[in-house]
Amino acid sequence: MHTHYSTHDFDQKEALQYRPGQRVELKERPGVVDVIAEYDPMMVPPIWLANDPKPRYPHELNVLPRPPIGSTLFRSSKRRLVGHPGRQPLVHLTTSGKR
Repeated sequence: MHTHYSTHDFDQKEALQYRPGQRVELKERPGVVDVIAEYDPMMVPPIWLANDPKPRYPHELNVLPRPPIGSTLFRSSKRRLVGHPGRQPLVHLTTSGKR
């Protein structure tokens, strides 16, 4: 039987699922949330967590759902668009402290 998936496809899907910043919990400690610090497919086990010194395998983790990007972050913004009549321009912040 021929399949359209290769080990390369599997590795890419796993790398996307376990990317840095993804929230997870250890199956052995439900309710304790951690964040993936690094995923390295060349290492065994491949997943390093931010607050756990021991690297982990994917089967040890429950991936937690990510909140939708921009669900309320941009809706509540008070910024206005530039170039439209009656609207105020955006305020630009600088990090140097100079204006």
